[in-house]
Amino acid sequence: MSSHHIIRDEQEPPVLVFQLNENWEQLSEILGWSPILLIDPVLRETFESRQTKIDGYVIEEKSGSNTNIGEKDLVYNDFHIVESLLNWLKNKKCTALNIFCNRAIMMDLFEKIKNKSLSIPFIFFTDEGKYILKPSSKFKKWYPEKFIIDIINDEITSTENLVQIEEGFSVEKTGFVRVEVKGELILIKEK
Repeated sequence: MSSHHIIRDEQEPPVLVFQLNENWEQLSEILGWSPILLIDPVLRETFESRQTKIDGYVIEEKSGSNTNIGEKDLVYNDFHIVESLLNWLKNKKCTALNIFCNRAIMMDLFEKIKNKSLSIPFIFFTDEGKYILKPSSKFKKWYPEKFIIDIINDEITSTENLVQIEEGFSVEKTGFVRVEVKGELILIKEK
């Protein structure tokens, strides 16, 4: 193996799996880069049957639960999920975080994280598609012509190379798309 193929721990964005939602293909692609993988314990059999290395678990803390907590595990509850997540990320050198969940969990995180300081993008793979949550009021990405995106933020201040359509926005011509919103977070759905 040549030296440029050596992957160190935490070099690739970690992956948290709350739910799979028919996204195994996207997950397999990401896992090819050997990121840290934390899953909901109920998915353990699924991952073991596919011979997938599990580094830890995302564990919902319930009163009175005596779960053995590992060093890499993320323990959360509904009231403190954002704090738990940001605390778990604090000492890691991540460039992004991949989260497999349903839309409800994603929107809950989006609403709860609005008043917090987010330093890296979160990429959500949900039952409805892929979403990018970026810690900025500006978004810039290259897309092919006619690619459809949706801007989830309430207050869009400007867009470039996008035409509004019934289901969101369509890329006018192949190239960079620019979006600006009010606030410190932008949430884009790629269709």
